[in-house]
Amino acid sequence: MNQTKANFNWRPRGFLQWLLTILSVVVCFIIIIVAYYIFNPSNMDKIMSLLAWGASIFPVILVVTALIIIVLLALSFWKKTFIALTVLFPILLLLMFLTVQSISNMKSYAKSENVSVALSSHFFYKQTISTKPSVDVVYGKTKDGIELKLDVWPAKKKSEDALTPVIVQVHGGGWVSGDKGQVQDWNQWMNDQGYTVFDVRYRMPPEAGWKDEVGDVKSAIGWIVQNAVTYKIDPNRIILMGESAGGNLAMLAAYSLGDKYLLPSTDVPDVPIKAVINMYGPSDMTAFYKNNPSKNYVQDVMDKYIGGSPSDYPERYKILSPISYIHEHTPPTIMFLGTGDRIVPVEQANILDEKLTTSGVAHELYLLPKVDHGFDANPGSLSTQFAKEKVKVFLQKYNK
Repeated sequence: MNQTKANFNWRPRGFLQWLLTILSVVVCFIIIIVAYYIFNPSNMDKIMSLLAWGASIFPVILVVTALIIIVLLALSFWKKTFIALTVLFPILLLLMFLTVQSISNMKSYAKSENVSVALSSHFFYKQTISTKPSVDVVYGKTKDGIELKLDVWPAKKKSEDALTPVIVQVHGGGWVSGDKGQVQDWNQWMNDQGYTVFDVRYRMPPEAGWKDEVGDVKSAIGWIVQNAVTYKIDPNRIILMGESAGGNLAMLAAYSLGDKYLLPSTDVPDVPIKAVINMYGPSDMTAFYKNNPSKNYVQDVMDKYIGGSPSDYPERYKILSPISYIHEHTPPTIMFLGTGDRIVPVEQANILDEKLTTSGVAHELYLLPKVDHGFDANPGSLSTQFAKEKVKVFLQKYNK
């Protein structure tokens, strides 16, 4: 009995026992807070929420953390550090639960939608970029002399004479950051599907005014059509795609064709769009400003982008909301949004879905269970695999 008490004393003895105890408590504290923000996705401006976002998007982080915990548990058992053992074991179970739960949810959803996904790619995906894009191609110049640029990712053609369909890629970044080239996996994947991709850079605050971002996107589309012969593309088969703020701008540019308030930034024609791929972009800017899981972050970037709040500029928020332009001839739209998105709430998808439905517009909406914002930053994740398969079928149907 005395020997057992000596071996498993609550109070650490010696340097290594103290080190293991302190490490276990610190690790426990961090993982519990991160787990909280995984279960309650919110407050994107906080460091622990960012860590939770990273762990949600890249599950290998959870696996590596679990392996570290196992090593600490082995050392704690070896050195008979009772506090460390008591703390670390439930933390290991928590990490295992977080990993398995997300996989189970997404695999069940994929199965219900008849989509096959591979678990190996979810953890270990080797990204291969074989296309060499033409970078910094100038698509226009503003009145004050600023050159507008894009990258061209040429499609893998079946024949030299074939005209390829087009994907116009609009990057995300909350309307105040980001740049072309940040979704290379999508660009490469679209190339492999036979699409020529034009990855657009647009002006942002403080350089840009509140209508300039969508104006630049429209300018890029007009320039693409004017150069259709050069790039051997089909000007009648143009798809807009964007992530987050880019998804919002893609919808806005496609839906507001011919609108007198949202004109191209340069002297190019307005171009009809065949379809839209909206990756977790908001549709109602006023509702988004008022209701979202990360108010400090969202309201800050929207204030910079639009100039103030909806109470300050109600008309601007209406003009910049894609739902303001939906009618029976709005292009078919596919949208993906995670129910665990810590920036864009499910409400935004439901608002868009309802408006498209009542207007009789062909569309598809996929709410991915417990999936976070920017899930396709991990190009091999189960959710990204699912999105690619659904996009492939969608384009086969609506981009003929």
